[in-house]
Amino acid sequence: MAIVYLVPGNMTGGPYGIKELKRREKLLKDWSFNSSNVKVYDVPKGGSSIESSYEEIASIIPAVDRLSEITKFENIDAAILGCFGDPGLDVFREMFDFPIIGPAQTSMHTACQLGHKFSVITIFDSMLNMAEKQVHEYGLGHHLASVRAINIPVLELLKDLNLTYKKMSALGEKIVKEDRADAILLGCMTMSFSGLDKKLEKKLGIPVLNAGRVSLKMAESLLSMQISHSKNTYPFPTKLLSKQRSKKKRA
Repeated sequence: MAIVYLVPGNMTGGPYGIKELKRREKLLKDWSFNSSNVKVYDVPKGGSSIESSYEEIASIIPAVDRLSEITKFENIDAAILGCFGDPGLDVFREMFDFPIIGPAQTSMHTACQLGHKFSVITIFDSMLNMAEKQVHEYGLGHHLASVRAINIPVLELLKDLNLTYKKMSALGEKIVKEDRADAILLGCMTMSFSGLDKKLEKKLGIPVLNAGRVSLKMAESLLSMQISHSKNTYPFPTKLLSKQRSKKKRA
């Protein structure tokens, strides 16, 4: 099974660089049942990070085009959107037949199997409403204990892991004691790839979901069962289909 993890932004050209891209690929390979078939790509035409609704929307078309480009030289069986906002999840499922995994959707539904309520740790206070809206759009509002923000930019999360852990730990304690959550979701893929999830889980005593790992396992699970999303729900865009047919007739 060939699985692509697509970072919907230009990580290679940003401060983290290609080294981080390769580090994430190694982690995914370590977590995978078949490490040789997991590859990570980014989107050269994308932004450096996604921390707002505007940036989420702006990332979608370049990311779709990038995945389409990758299909021309890679045989892809499933793809994971490398952003917890799941930007363009419905769009990707319309455009491609193979399973498209949204880390937030997958992690949230997984959390509901581990306890009654979950909390999300997001990036900024300005993103609290975004995260809450996302939970409700997935029909899981009654399972949400809280959303709290770490208030460290995405591009600085890995610079000082001690500081990142300190803030995550402080939020985690409030989430457990004040919000009474049964599980915590790391609401940013860089947070998930920070390697702090198990340390935090051990301290807090509740599951801390690494969205990267959960997404990979969902992709592998769907492929092992040979199922994908319904094209009744996510049909290929009619206008694009008409254009393709017209091109074939002219050819």
